[in-house]
Amino acid sequence: MPKQPHSFKRLVLGLQPGAHDRAMQLAVELADLLHLDLLGLFLEDSNLRDLAGIPFSREFRTLGGGWHAIDLSRLAHDFELAARSIERKLMGAAKRLSTGCQFEIARGPMAKTFAAVSRSDDIVMIVEPRSPAERATQQFAWLLEGAFRSAAAVMLVPPHIARTRGPVVAIASSSDDPSILAAAAIAFAAKEELVIIENDGLDADDSRIPQLAAETGLVIKRLAAGNVRLADPTACAQAFRQITERLIVMTRGALADEAASAIAAARRVPVLIVEPKGGWN
Repeated sequence: MPKQPHSFKRLVLGLQPGAHDRAMQLAVELADLLHLDLLGLFLEDSNLRDLAGIPFSREFRTLGGGWHAIDLSRLAHDFELAARSIERKLMGAAKRLSTGCQFEIARGPMAKTFAAVSRSDDIVMIVEPRSPAERATQQFAWLLEGAFRSAAAVMLVPPHIARTRGPVVAIASSSDDPSILAAAAIAFAAKEELVIIENDGLDADDSRIPQLAAETGLVIKRLAAGNVRLADPTACAQAFRQITERLIVMTRGALADEAASAIAAARRVPVLIVEPKGGWN
């Protein structure tokens, strides 16, 4: 295991107007566990302002408001109120955090915002909205796209989390898959077991995994996924068998990007997608 427990330095929480208190609390807990700085990034996507500038664009107002032309000044005012409310909640949740906590408002296309703000040693946390209608919005799609196009690792958090204790799982395609070291570092910090699900089969004689267990004191279990399609919720549940994991780690490119969201939804635990670099030597 590297001298440093993990390579991450900062947690970036992508925030939108409907962000829930639980999302902020989860971010604070993870930042505290891994000793990360925390950045709350309130995202005001300029695409919405561009949409408002189209003459025939309309917004639907609830409680009998009906369809109306999008009012730019009203939109800006609502965003400002939401941003300040979320800032107060985040700073309140993070007041006992031993590392630094900042809040920023970012304006512009989300892909460019994440590219400008994020670093390779960041984790960008995206909490999926509770409402299926919100998850289906173009704004949330832009948020996901921006996160996955950044240089950072991405953590997808389902709207309802099944548990916050239990093993950390790495979905690995090889014995030197970066997901193993990342999952091991988190398991070590959380004092949990590490479970390696062997997506394509690992070398049973590879000495690095027993060495990792010896150096860290981690309890490491290995399971074969066989030919199971992990992106399929039913198949995913079968592959995980009786594991009651708290977190899943996978490497970007090992499965399709949408597979991470499907697995998070099926297992109801966060999924961390790390970059396909920084494997073992």
